[in-house]
Amino acid sequence: MDLVKLNNDSRALLEILADRLPPETVAGYRRLSDAGEWGELVDSLCAPLVRRRTTITVAEYQRVADLLALFGGPREGYAYLSDPQDVLAKLTVGPS
Repeated sequence: MDLVKLNNDSRALLEILADRLPPETVAGYRRLSDAGEWGELVDSLCAPLVRRRTTITVAEYQRVADLLALFGGPREGYAYLSDPQDVLAKLTVGPS
């Protein structure tokens, strides 16, 4: 796993989505990123995208897909990383 890419790409996705998340949530996610808890961060970022049906662009969808692929498949103990294909199927993609 390329940890530098995982760090950079997960933080970039967080910053892209920050305006669609509550400020306290963003702060918590930034702490996860700073601590190197990328699995927890990506899993947590997927939660509001799926549960709230947050609309994302095609480019953002691709970023999520690429991040999920970095984990190399399902990860036990993570609600969203455990089934990346289901996450991708449930994302709401809108116009760019």
